[in-house]
Amino acid sequence: MLDLLRSLFKYKQKRSPDKLGLYPEMVHTDAIPERRYLWTSRLLVIFAVLSICVNIMLVLTIYILLPQRDAEPRLLQINGYFNQLNFLTEQESFVAPKDLLIEMFVREYILTRHTVTSNYDELKKRWQPGSRFYLMSSPEVYKEFASEDFDQLLYAYQSGGFTRSVNIEWMYPVASGLWIVRFVTYDYYSGSKTPIINIWHAYLRTSLALINYDNKLLRYQNPFGFYVSSYSLSYIGSPADTEKYLQRVRRKRLRQHY
Repeated sequence: MLDLLRSLFKYKQKRSPDKLGLYPEMVHTDAIPERRYLWTSRLLVIFAVLSICVNIMLVLTIYILLPQRDAEPRLLQINGYFNQLNFLTEQESFVAPKDLLIEMFVREYILTRHTVTSNYDELKKRWQPGSRFYLMSSPEVYKEFASEDFDQLLYAYQSGGFTRSVNIEWMYPVASGLWIVRFVTYDYYSGSKTPIINIWHAYLRTSLALINYDNKLLRYQNPFGFYVSSYSLSYIGSPADTEKYLQRVRRKRLRQHY
């Protein structure tokens, strides 16, 4: 390729070594040597090189844009809890093992904190300092639980035979380390067969940390270092109240539509 370019641009038009042949000299006709086509051939070479470069750029551009030609249909659903559209969960999806581990601990933490069984000794052992629940909670979170819920739940159990079962409806991470959990509590009192049903939202700030315990045996109760640094609870209402609210919203939307 370089030799071809060197040969094309080697000679100048005024210094061409071409010699007239016998026939042009005999008939007194102006010679038409190839030097007349010298600049034409040079322009054609320049045009060919530019054309090749442009074609290479176009091929690379098409190669880069090829992955964007694929279209993947996704189904949406209306999230009535937050009034927003969400993608339907795929049947198979990749989830980091760490997220699955934290989800398991969050579920366990909610059930441990709010479930009230009919065994008084089991309740005290589950909530007392040094328990697994205690090791999973930060000092501030456990102090708040001990001052507000611990004594009240034990008193309700002793005085009125109070028990509570918990059903977790869903949970998902709002941000890194921040989880929201929606669960339903069923409160039973002695002599009553119908439970009092309430709906709650819990917001947890969690992490997996290396906790240095004074007693190394405590490590066996919380080997992964699951830690709840912040816990807040929001009362949503009862299922009857929720249904009435949804009915009012539907009627209001129908009036606006028609």
